[in-house]
Amino acid sequence: MTNPVLLCLDSGTTAVKACAFDAAGGMLATAERQNGALRRNGDRVEQDMEMSRNDAFAVLNECAAKLEDSHVAAIIVTGQGDGLWPVDADHKPVGHAFTWLDGRCRTLVAELEDQGVLDEVRQLTGSRPTAASQSLQLLWLWNNDAARFARIRHALRLKEWLFLSLTGKLAAEPGVVLPVWGDWRTGKPVPEVAKAIGLPRAMDLIPELLPVGECQASLLAGPAAAIGVARDIPVYLGPGDVQATLIGLGLGSRPGVTRASIFGTSAIHACHIRDQHAVPSEPPGAMVQQFALGEGYLCFHPSFNGANTLKHLSQLTGATTWNGRPRYSNLILHPFLEPGGERAPVTSPFATGAAFGLKASTDPQDIAWAGREALAFVARKSHDMMKAPEGALSLGGGLAADAAFCGFLATLLKSEVQRSSASHAGLKGLGAIAAKYLFGASPSELGNWIGEPDERIAPATGNVSAYAEEKYDLFCNLLDVVSPHWQQLASLTRTANNLLEEDVT
Repeated sequence: MTNPVLLCLDSGTTAVKACAFDAAGGMLATAERQNGALRRNGDRVEQDMEMSRNDAFAVLNECAAKLEDSHVAAIIVTGQGDGLWPVDADHKPVGHAFTWLDGRCRTLVAELEDQGVLDEVRQLTGSRPTAASQSLQLLWLWNNDAARFARIRHALRLKEWLFLSLTGKLAAEPGVVLPVWGDWRTGKPVPEVAKAIGLPRAMDLIPELLPVGECQASLLAGPAAAIGVARDIPVYLGPGDVQATLIGLGLGSRPGVTRASIFGTSAIHACHIRDQHAVPSEPPGAMVQQFALGEGYLCFHPSFNGANTLKHLSQLTGATTWNGRPRYSNLILHPFLEPGGERAPVTSPFATGAAFGLKASTDPQDIAWAGREALAFVARKSHDMMKAPEGALSLGGGLAADAAFCGFLATLLKSEVQRSSASHAGLKGLGAIAAKYLFGASPSELGNWIGEPDERIAPATGNVSAYAEEKYDLFCNLLDVVSPHWQQLASLTRTANNLLEEDVT
């Protein structure tokens, strides 16, 4: 008898990954490729939808081909949670997708904020729209490309586009839809959102909402042949990649872990709260989702500026490597370098980077370490604002492999940090979610899917702790001083760009 296997797909911003698990959570095979569909051009950060689909099928095929004496019993899919992946009446892409990094809506965000619209929407949904919000990306199209907007019949996200490509079914799960279009407290869309922002026929573009576990359909023959598995097996639509990764890191799924941080391309800071009334209402950019594995809610702060900040700093300094050792100094960085600004815990489309304490003696190693400190400071600010329950913090993403950063974060937070440097947290969490519904796995059995952390790091005390605390306070004070000037800096940028264009002509 062959063994049933669960095939998991996580289509992220940086990479597209697949993993095969047996029914007990054992990892049987993996496959991964870089996301070749991303297109950056200034504020415009898009993704080729057909290439994204083809990459997903190819990774699933590569993973399935590695299995022996096993049959794939089901597939579960996740991907980037934000953005606009538009399709027409024939389910064909209407141009490239807007990703969550796209910055074209920044001016629109400012206009709506001045009109009080964003606060109105926040009262309806519990979350303030940002440049990454599908609602504002649709509104931008309505204002700037009406012909393209008219062709859109369904507004999807990446995982919904992949689910449609695999099954032919239009559907979505509430977790990623409600922060934009509905109310997490009631679990239902709110038509007044579209009315508030002045967007026509928006409610008609949202696919049917089905809870995780019920949002499934059978695999079509074409995709089955492309992947190399049997047709008609169930395909599940999982929660967004954020929740899948948080669960895979142990948040709400490993005893003692009450909060988590992920440092991938972006940064996500989250906590698990069981009481709805204890969910904080600040900052405006926070998001709340019902916990997919049981009781309670995940409150999280999605940041534009994560580990990619270090890549940007490296490009600015010309330094391609870091020596891995702390370089304590008076240098303080504000790490807001992405074109979309920042959305949480700082919520501003105009947020911009800054450096304080620069001297002629400052070198690239100083800047590389100050960038890591800055990311830790933002994490501390997030967890303080969430009033996260006492407990360990689980750390994932690329920076979880950085021992010096992990130690500094533990010291700054004054709590144990459990780091998991493997790149499969999202797939493990996704597998655990599917196992609950496909195999009927109990909470204790799901622990096998999550596993133990690579290392548990205790906070340091003494001089390093005092340094971290003093520098964090100064980081926050400088943020309060500089942030009121961000919009004027954005205006100056537009003026400067116009002057540069005049010089060219």
